[in-house]
Amino acid sequence: MKKIILFSFLALAFLVSCTQKAIIDNADQVGISKITHYITFSLTGGPTVTFPKGSTFVDPGVVAMEGTKDVSSKVQTIGTVGSAVGLYNLTYVAVNSDGFSSSAKRTVIIYDPAAPATDITGTYTSTAQRISPAAIFKNLTVTITKMAPGFFYTTDFIGGYYDQGRGYGPGYAFPGYFQLNADNTITLVSSSNQGWGSTITSLTPAVYNPASNIINWDAFALGYDFRVTLVKQ
Repeated sequence: MKKIILFSFLALAFLVSCTQKAIIDNADQVGISKITHYITFSLTGGPTVTFPKGSTFVDPGVVAMEGTKDVSSKVQTIGTVGSAVGLYNLTYVAVNSDGFSSSAKRTVIIYDPAAPATDITGTYTSTAQRISPAAIFKNLTVTITKMAPGFFYTTDFIGGYYDQGRGYGPGYAFPGYFQLNADNTITLVSSSNQGWGSTITSLTPAVYNPASNIINWDAFALGYDFRVTLVKQ
């Protein structure tokens, strides 16, 4: 009996030993499970780049890695950059060796080099009035950030009317971009809205008063006219 037990123990130890030796554990495989490396991207110059109008846009480039392997040659670029002042989006796409796709996005801002050097970056106290049906909210907060000469981003073109005044939340703001012109008028570049999937259809009249640091504009969205006054804090 002892011999049989001893033999069984040795056989089991041999099997376990063989199994342990067969286990693969490296960067590409653990046991019988193969590891797939999704492609990661490093955008040279960052996710947002600026170029002056009239210059030739040259893509700063992207480095794509599949694990430790450089696969930048696999990257395809979707989108184009125009010559007019505005916001343009590029998407970089690559497929790994297992057929899985990855992507990264870059925003390109084309700005007017003749734009004023004025920087209206700051936090503003907003009064947002819907003209009809009439409703008004005061002491709301809107932020403006300079992206390039004369090119700015605002957290809400309608002055916080829905996200703060109505209390719907940030998804119902209308953030976007605008251009400050040499005569201190303001031109809409683009906008977006997550909650309704809508945009600002026009921004007129829109003027910045440098003496008072006050911005006034009428923003049209969702079929309504929103009269917004922004006073810099």
